[in-house]
Amino acid sequence: MKKILYIVSVLALCTTSAFAFDHIKNVKEFEEVTKKGNVIVDFYASWCEPCKEMSKNLHALKVDEKKVKIYKVNIEKSRDVLAKYGTPQVPALLYMHDGKILDGYIGLKSIKQLKKDIKNYFFSKK
Repeated sequence: MKKILYIVSVLALCTTSAFAFDHIKNVKEFEEVTKKGNVIVDFYASWCEPCKEMSKNLHALKVDEKKVKIYKVNIEKSRDVLAKYGTPQVPALLYMHDGKILDGYIGLKSIKQLKKDIKNYFFSKK
C-alpha cells in the first residue's frame, strides 16, 4: 500500500509540474512577456498557503493560452519585479492588457471569481 501511495504522489507531482506557469525572473522579462495580449501575473511566496490555493485555482481555470497568458512571480526571488510592479502582500494578481495594468488584487480568489475577472477585464465589450 505504501508503494502505491508513493507512486501516486510522484505521478501527481510530475503532472502538476507539467502544467506549471512560466516564472518571471526580472523586470526586463516582465516587460517583455506582458507587452502584448491579455496577461495575469500571480505574485506569490513559497511559504504562503493562500498562494498555493491561488495557484491551484489558476490551474483549474484551464484558460486558452492564446487568449490569456498567466505568469508567476516569486516575491522572494524576483525583488526587482516586486519593487517596480508588485506588493509585499501575497497572493496578489495583476490583470494586464498590452503592457498596461488594468487592475490589481490582493488576496485569494476562487475559480468562479477568476473566471468572472477574465471575462470582465479581457472579453467584455466596452
